[in-house]
Amino acid sequence: MNFLLFKKEFRLGVVLFIVFGLFLYTVNQTSEQIVFSFTKEQFFYYKPAFLKTMYIVLGAVIFALLIVLNRNNTVETEAKRNAFVSFISWTVFSFFPGWMLHLYFIIQTVKQKGSFMALEDQFWIYYAHDITLFLGFSLAGYFILRPVIHEGQ
Repeated sequence: MNFLLFKKEFRLGVVLFIVFGLFLYTVNQTSEQIVFSFTKEQFFYYKPAFLKTMYIVLGAVIFALLIVLNRNNTVETEAKRNAFVSFISWTVFSFFPGWMLHLYFIIQTVKQKGSFMALEDQFWIYYAHDITLFLGFSLAGYFILRPVIHEGQ
């Protein structure tokens, strides 16, 4: 278990997860730049739009799921690798539709000189990226990772 993150079968998923984590670290600035490029107006988030603590918790849960997946000796290494890479891919890519929805509404609000207070009050739009990330994580864990973890038990 000492070098679980460096095992060959989990390497691609771990690298994808780390790259996504680095992206999430700079997602505020990236979003502000995208809004600026579409509207040509300076934009800064006043109220945090990205729940960074949730990302840390998801990272810890992903690491715990990786430990549990590695512990199952009845499943072949290739099946573990495929399940983990699929799980991470679905989790990572589920973030982007919500992020696009979030950016669309931010850009529309800036262009129309609308109220950001009203937008922030609609949490399902303002936090759409986090909601889709959590849904993707949950569904991928249930439908992809769970069967492999419990196989042979």
